[in-house]
Amino acid sequence: MTGSPRLRFTSPSRLGLSALLIAAAATGLSAHVVRGLDFPTLATAFVSSPTGAADAPVAIRWGAVDSGLRVACFNVANTSPARADRPDWPRVTGAGFELPGTLTGFALVEPLDGDWQLIEGPRVSLRGTKVTLDFAIVRAGGLRQGRHPRGIGPGQPAVRGSGQRFCVSGPFPDEVTPGQPTTIEQILNGVVIGFQGVEGGVGGSDFGVWDNPARVVPLFVP
Repeated sequence: MTGSPRLRFTSPSRLGLSALLIAAAATGLSAHVVRGLDFPTLATAFVSSPTGAADAPVAIRWGAVDSGLRVACFNVANTSPARADRPDWPRVTGAGFELPGTLTGFALVEPLDGDWQLIEGPRVSLRGTKVTLDFAIVRAGGLRQGRHPRGIGPGQPAVRGSGQRFCVSGPFPDEVTPGQPTTIEQILNGVVIGFQGVEGGVGGSDFGVWDNPARVVPLFVP
């Protein structure tokens, strides 16, 4: 993710993370409301699994042979109010994830139109704490493609299926919450959304996380 240094995902070595989770699991959640850490009313998003709280990553296997890889799909809607001076802004320009353990081997399955790319091990600053994400899907190229801004535009509804759909393959853990099979909504507990153009010009930036008191930073302790 390019832009100001605060918004950029950088890639130093991955910090080790334990499997310690937040006390409140995502069981029963239908979606995740995300609010910016600096601009909680101006930078907002709605992130959801495809059909409901029970959606689970799909195993990639051949007969009885399990590859160990799973595919997870989710939607990201930019529910931020459009700026009066720049109605195409702010933009959602990335979606990253904290997961338990140290995982690699993720790949973007959808979309493959060249507007988005997946990076592993990016680092972000959340509430003054440096956090290493397992992976992030970020918009490719600069802020604009010709005359059109990149990323997800504002003003989208906070409903399931709204916004941009992403599908990712990788070694998603069988259990995010100990003792419970992994659901996509549990994976979304650790979502980090990147915003640009929030205030004061196109370069204004923010990071947003799940708007829930249980969303501690970092989500997993080193």
